[in-house]
Amino acid sequence: MDKIFSSKPGRRRFLFTISILILLLLVIRYGVLPIEAISNAANVNIESFIDKFITSVFTAVIVGYFLFWIIADEKKKQIEFTESRSEIEKYLSNSRKTTDSWLFNGGLGRYTKSDTIPKLSEHALKERKTIYINIIVLHPFNISLLNKYIDFRLSVESPNKRAKWTILEAQSEILATIITALYYKKHNQFLNISIKVKDFFTLSRMDISNSLAVITREDPTIPSIILEKDSFMYKHYSEEFQQVSRQSQSLDYTFSSVEAPTIQEIQKCLSSMFPQDTICADLLDNIFNKFKTPENPFASW
Repeated sequence: MDKIFSSKPGRRRFLFTISILILLLLVIRYGVLPIEAISNAANVNIESFIDKFITSVFTAVIVGYFLFWIIADEKKKQIEFTESRSEIEKYLSNSRKTTDSWLFNGGLGRYTKSDTIPKLSEHALKERKTIYINIIVLHPFNISLLNKYIDFRLSVESPNKRAKWTILEAQSEILATIITALYYKKHNQFLNISIKVKDFFTLSRMDISNSLAVITREDPTIPSIILEKDSFMYKHYSEEFQQVSRQSQSLDYTFSSVEAPTIQEIQKCLSSMFPQDTICADLLDNIFNKFKTPENPFASW
């Protein structure tokens, strides 16, 4: 019954079919019966059968509809919307405390750098358990892509923040996120971190744990979506992450690690991963500063 009622076309077809059936039975009941060719007892039995059948079908439909809307209401409770920065951080924080995996797909990975990786690292050490972290960010050296991303950010940012968004700023944030991931991967044996870069961007960011998916937008005026694991949209976003992952490029950091948080270590690491790309002194300084003092993006909402 739930499958029939779960879609509007399905409900319409079902109710149309039931209505036609009941209408035909009513026509037979009051327009055809009694039939002179059969006995009175047979007519009475047919009338009784039709009456009971119509009553049973009508009751089943009413009860089915009632149960469907109760179930639908429960499912709706598994999806929440919020514009509150503190609520978003509360959901993310609580989710980190119980998970053994984390999926992130977004643009620059600022919150991943400032909170997600450090806090998951603390949790993994405290519980002595392995946590798998999969990170997908924009390709830091795809300049055309970064220009499109910056144009979008400028369209949704308030005027006093627009000057911040430049190619250098975007590259610094992404590369600092990558460096942060490699640093924690090197210094915490319980973290299993995978990093990929993509050549396209989406309007939504997703953080997915074992129990929760938090979908946010770069535009703080648009509500964020909180999805419990049992909600029908949790599976959708988990599958979307896998699709994005298949279209993204894995970074070869076999010979890349960050032993100590120094500019020299950062330059050595990035040159190994991006040998064809130029990493200027200004970019290195920015990466180092963002690695040392990461900014929580929700704090500026």
